Amino acid sequence: MKHILRTLFLSAAGIVLGGQVAQAQADFSDERLQGLELEYVGKDLSDGKAAVYQDISYFHLFASHLYGWNGGDGVYSTTLPDGNSFWSFGDSFFGLISEFRNRRRSSNLPRNAAMIQTGETSWHDFVVLNEYVSTDPNDRDHYYKGKTWLRHPNATALSQKEINEGSTDSDRFYWPGDGTVIWRDGQPVLQVLFGSIFGNMERDETALAEFALTGTPGDGEYMQLTRLLPQCVEYCGGYGSGIMESDDGHTYLYGTTGTSYGMGSVPVVARTANHDLTSQWEYWIADEEGTFAWQTETPSEEAIKRSDISEGQWVTEPSMMHYGDYYYMVSQDGLNGNVYIYQSKDPWGPFVNRKCLYNVPDEQAQTYNCFVHPQLSRTGELVISWNMNAATLVTYSKNSKGEIVENAPDGFWRNFNDWESADLYQPHFIRVFGWQKLFGVPDLGVVEDAGITEYKKMKGE
Repeated sequence: MKHILRTLFLSAAGIVLGGQVAQAQADFSDERLQGLELEYVGKDLSDGKAAVYQDISYFHLFASHLYGWNGGDGVYSTTLPDGNSFWSFGDSFFGLISEFRNRRRSSNLPRNAAMIQTGETSWHDFVVLNEYVSTDPNDRDHYYKGKTWLRHPNATALSQKEINEGSTDSDRFYWPGDGTVIWRDGQPVLQVLFGSIFGNMERDETALAEFALTGTPGDGEYMQLTRLLPQCVEYCGGYGSGIMESDDGHTYLYGTTGTSYGMGSVPVVARTANHDLTSQWEYWIADEEGTFAWQTETPSEEAIKRSDISEGQWVTEPSMMHYGDYYYMVSQDGLNGNVYIYQSKDPWGPFVNRKCLYNVPDEQAQTYNCFVHPQLSRTGELVISWNMNAATLVTYSKNSKGEIVENAPDGFWRNFNDWESADLYQPHFIRVFGWQKLFGVPDLGVVEDAGITEYKKMKGE
């Protein structure tokens, strides 16, 4: 409540922050914003045209999970035809959270996870799709540990007994990419792309999983895997990190290349023949003279690297949306980088006119996985999530001889042991109001999910 009161006071009074007047604020008289706890974090680099708020409400929807899933990265969302949202995650913590908000109790780390969100009241509105190792409160060693949601068919290092005890694959596993919903043979189908990971976080294929959307969340039929195509296309470029369904009949698939671990630098695009991701893919590739054309042949690494659709700007994991007459790409410019938005007249780019949406504070170390969630927009604001991993924290202590010793525990292990660490490895959210003014485009209201718009056309609505 204190955050709401502080925000409302600033909005009404035009208070000076850091020596500058906050010019752009959310309109909290709008009843559509009721129930949201927002913390104003100051204007961005846009001369006060847009205003950025941390979304405390949505952070707590995820960070308040007390057992089962209690943290994860990736954090893609896809709007479903029934109005619910599908959320997918990469590496995820399962188990119990202690009274000190850490994971020192029994926990494990499935390599991917998924949920169905049915409301916005509490964490109980999220139906976790992973199978639990045990829900017996007397089984303290395995209580609410989770199994990997979609196991890689070539993961062979673990026996079924080890899996049933909470061990998770590390030899082969899937990390989710973006997803979309199509209408096929009179039924809705959720399609989700996955990157196949092995070795030292290397990726060698793009898989496509299809799920049935009949029934209701929580019953035995809902979200059943109906088909897994381990190599839906020959892997290249990380296409599918971002998906955008266009009204031209194609679905566009975005990725990045240029650095290791999929963290990008050069954004690229492919598209499908129609909205079904199993239809023919073609790639937007520049020749050696810089002339772009669509090709169905899988491009070489050299061809992909010269097919930049952002004219030289550093992009990681592009997240896409369509608003009015333009297409927009949101991305961080590297690990812990600032959040930028780009504009284009066409879904294949070039994405230009870059604007900064948010300066990531230095204390929010190790931020990544920056994605837009159109279905969460209430008044036309952008809703953006990112993940934050614990950074290595250097402390000093005395040993038994009285000597000063430096301690520098790896940041990853802080996610288990440190007090309040369960609040770090979580999706964090911001809402950006007035972002349309950055580009001089009209405020058309809520940001609609292009996927659902195109789904309704496929269904004939």
